Amino acid sequence: MTVASVAAASGLRPLRIGALHLSSPVLVAPMVGITDAPCRSLAREMGAGLVSTEMVAAEAVVRSNEAAFKLLDFPAGTEPVAAQLVGCDASLMAEAAQVCVARGAAVVDVNLGCPVAKVVSRGSGAALARDVHATAGVLGAMVAAVGVPVTAKMRLGWDRASTNAAELARALQDAGVAAVTVHGRTRCQKYEGYADWAEIARVKESVDIPVIGSGDVDDVRLIAARIRAGIVDGVVVARGMLGNFWFIRQAAWHLAAGELLPDLDFGARIELARRHLRMLCAYHGEARATRIGRKYVAWTIKGCNGAARLRAQVQSLETFSHIESLLDEARAAGLGPQGWFRPVFTSGDG
Repeated sequence: MTVASVAAASGLRPLRIGALHLSSPVLVAPMVGITDAPCRSLAREMGAGLVSTEMVAAEAVVRSNEAAFKLLDFPAGTEPVAAQLVGCDASLMAEAAQVCVARGAAVVDVNLGCPVAKVVSRGSGAALARDVHATAGVLGAMVAAVGVPVTAKMRLGWDRASTNAAELARALQDAGVAAVTVHGRTRCQKYEGYADWAEIARVKESVDIPVIGSGDVDDVRLIAARIRAGIVDGVVVARGMLGNFWFIRQAAWHLAAGELLPDLDFGARIELARRHLRMLCAYHGEARATRIGRKYVAWTIKGCNGAARLRAQVQSLETFSHIESLLDEARAAGLGPQGWFRPVFTSGDG
């Protein structure tokens, strides 16, 4: 049975974003360099209710930039998919939103949380979110421009002295935004420390639209407890799935069926990664897939016997057959005494 069919039979309240009904409240965050079409396809197969493109600059979309359009590819079979835009000009963002919808986006999301300097220096991402009125104006223009839900992903605020997520969420709700995702860190924290879920809950209490929680989403039981308690309406998985797409299935299944699926053993984890890497190869071609795939190999083999020696070879992998051979070697080596552990990763995601 699929996660969606089990969820329907269990009576789990579906997550609705605007007129869009999602099969699961477990979503996958937009992550730069990660959530390309093959990643989205596998995440949907694992049970994610909504997946997203990587963050795309609105200006590049309006200029019909080839690289931006490559990110806005929506192959059949992975619906629904959100397109995430970043920018601060209302007219550009509205026009870019129209392009995203024309290309197949079921939701247009706005990045109001990206902490990286090259984004905030242009007044976008977390920098735009500092000005509640301006942000509401930008998203209001987008809501008026498209017929699909417009959503936003924000942080708690710029720093602890200027947390404004609840105020911003109310303004966005008034502007017609259909849902907000709140990452429980400030911009100045970036990815350090721990996400503050009490602050995320305050945002949930302040609005009527769905609030999706983000930050340290890596415990299946905790995900279910937070959603069932009404702290959030859903969660987005980011670093929790890196090197382990199975985590999405575990989270979605536990919410739908109340059952805990066991972790994959190391061999099965290797084989799931191998299938994803073959999907990358089919989509991007061998040369690009090999470059993209190196990080996935490094994440997947963490904790295996001889991992340091194998990881040292990853950046020199030049062909897909080299990737296959290294995965075979890691599987034969097996896990070391520490076991597999989650990789550390930061991206342009908010």
